[in-house]
Amino acid sequence: MTEDAANLTERAEQAVRRRAGGRTTPCSCDELLEHLFEFLDSELDDDQQARFRRHAEECRTCTEATDAEQHIRALVRRSCAEVAPSSLRLRVQSQLTVLRVNGIRAAD
Repeated sequence: MTEDAANLTERAEQAVRRRAGGRTTPCSCDELLEHLFEFLDSELDDDQQARFRRHAEECRTCTEATDAEQHIRALVRRSCAEVAPSSLRLRVQSQLTVLRVNGIRAAD
């Protein structure tokens, strides 16, 4: 992260704390680990994302957990770069269509 971005992030977090009367609930390791995937995928609201980011930066255990998950994701991305053969893709699409049609019939 660039210094400008870090400063901007810190100022934004300070503004959020001021707006909340200076009260921000600290994040626990259990809470961060429970929401680790949402945190890494940036699926949390800005306040939660900031809380978890602060905690991960300050807590060695959570830093290691987030680093490990990001490393695993990078390995999976590199390892799963092959494209399925068109014949396999066609068979999968056909089976999905059959399942959808059967699911619709079962619901009727």
